[in-house]
Amino acid sequence: MVVVIDAGHGGKDPGNLGTGRYSSTEKDITLAVSNKLAAYIGEKMPDVKVILTRKDDSFPKLSTRVKIANNSEADVFISIHCDAFSSSTALGSGTYVMGMHKTEASLKSAMRENASIYKEDNYEEDYAGFDPNDPDTYIALSLRQNIFLDNSLLLGSLIQNQFRERVGRKDRGVRQAGYYVISFTTMPSVLVELGFLTNPDEEEFLISIEGQEYMASALYRALRDYRVAQGLGTGLVEEIVDPNNNDEVTDGVWFKVQIASSPTQLEKSASVFRGLHDVDMYLSGDLYKYTVGKFRRTEEAHNKKRELREQGFNGAFVTAFKNGSRVPMSSVSPEN
Repeated sequence: MVVVIDAGHGGKDPGNLGTGRYSSTEKDITLAVSNKLAAYIGEKMPDVKVILTRKDDSFPKLSTRVKIANNSEADVFISIHCDAFSSSTALGSGTYVMGMHKTEASLKSAMRENASIYKEDNYEEDYAGFDPNDPDTYIALSLRQNIFLDNSLLLGSLIQNQFRERVGRKDRGVRQAGYYVISFTTMPSVLVELGFLTNPDEEEFLISIEGQEYMASALYRALRDYRVAQGLGTGLVEEIVDPNNNDEVTDGVWFKVQIASSPTQLEKSASVFRGLHDVDMYLSGDLYKYTVGKFRRTEEAHNKKRELREQGFNGAFVTAFKNGSRVPMSSVSPEN
């Protein structure tokens, strides 16, 4: 099995920009997640060949990305991106496959991503007849035969399931749009929008090592499930339990399991908690977030997480707190 992972943008094309609090750029986040996804596949499915369209802050042409995938006769093409919107309240993760735009928003999103063409040298010659700003271009593009659409839709659905159930992201669904990089590839192809950099909370999550690891792990799991569904075997060395898991006691840090978040404060007797008695709440930005348990060892917290998932809290995940404040899991160093 050959998988091509495409980190969107790069080099002179930063892609979408964050809110300004962290100077985050789409190109940096997509590269980090792509490299982490490649590492997960290499570790857990060593018989799968992984090809990266870029390994550094370079700027491959859109046509070059497509040629890399087609020339390698890849089985799957995954292009990774971050979204943006005029309103800072827009949030969620979505996946696109090749096809006719169903909404004006999908058309505008494709136009924005395809505009990377204008940053390339000799784009008039390389993309003769393809104008990212001309809606007629997309009408013609939608008429292309794509025998891989069903498998692309399957992979997109598995990715969205992982984003929603494992990482707790808002599910923006699987949509069809005329992105260049997934319209000219000759294999099942998806373009993933990890989240909105124009949303402060999502930006903070996506620039964190923890957030990038969770998103990469979700993509890995979706690819694993897709491989099984296609009858291509598993090739697994071992299951990923959690990208940040360790079983050591960490001095001064408590681990909890987050089960829910809400824009309004909830009573602990609320039905969403299903009768749990040890629910705690903390504020993160404008959201109230709710946790269960308090553990010194991550092993205990992960056991509780699995127990809660069996009870229906599918998005439960382990968080770390120090001196009453949440800290990134990546910042927690186990004792020697």
